[in-house]
Amino acid sequence: MATDYWPQEEGYIVEGSPVMMCQTAGTITEMASVEINTGGAGYVLVDHGSANADAIGVALRACTVTGQMIPVAFGGIVKMLADCTIIVQEPVVSAGGDDAKVLGANLVVGSDDLYINEGSAWILGMALQAGVTDGDEILVLLAPQ
Repeated sequence: MATDYWPQEEGYIVEGSPVMMCQTAGTITEMASVEINTGGAGYVLVDHGSANADAIGVALRACTVTGQMIPVAFGGIVKMLADCTIIVQEPVVSAGGDDAKVLGANLVVGSDDLYINEGSAWILGMALQAGVTDGDEILVLLAPQ
């Protein structure tokens, strides 16, 4: 089990980084990785990321009703769960279907895009500590796209 370097805090660890109020396209759990949806007129619309590596932010509050406004972190340090073994300074991406979990990203540069395995990927951030097993809490430095 990984050592929790910030045991007194959960969720968003460092304030003062990019956080924006966004409208939800569905229900969202607190600390879930979120992706930008199309169709937002005058606001940014977010929803759960459904596939690996499609999220670019983290919901800082839960939403139980579609259309609510919630704060979303696009930068800063957040506490998330490892979905696999992750090493320190490894790029991480959202784990599809696991709202608050991240995967280590084995990146290969191809043409002008970054790819994780076969699909295109958004890098969510960088692991600031190692995750040894599935479910370990780790600190993630969110990387603005």
